[in-house]
Amino acid sequence: MDTQLEKIYSHVDHDLSAEWLDLSTRVRHLVGQIQNKAKGTILAEDAAILAVDASKLCDHVERVHLDVGKLLIELDQQMPEMDFTPSNVDPAEIQRETIQIHRESHEMKANFKDVIKALFMWQDDPMDRVREKKVD
Repeated sequence: MDTQLEKIYSHVDHDLSAEWLDLSTRVRHLVGQIQNKAKGTILAEDAAILAVDASKLCDHVERVHLDVGKLLIELDQQMPEMDFTPSNVDPAEIQRETIQIHRESHEMKANFKDVIKALFMWQDDPMDRVREKKVD
């Protein structure tokens, strides 16, 4: 994933965190307390206006939070699976790794990692293997 996309993902993840909904709840609570304390004082009218405006703002934040979450889920369901195969990878190399993984799945191995893979019916990804070989 490129760094720009990672930054955007991080920002969206932060913007959709529950802390904003918690903040909205705290603001509503504090405005209610202020409104109660201001009853019968010259600040009562201002506190009432503040309560209305804060309520509208909190409603908006909560609605946007919910709508963006729904939109992202819907987009995720509608987007086709993206192929992240790098252009510099030879398809034949991927095919060779696929065959090798298939062969390895039928071999008897006694090391811990392979036992765990067998228990969970884990299949290695050929692209991961190709990437590992490129790094080595």
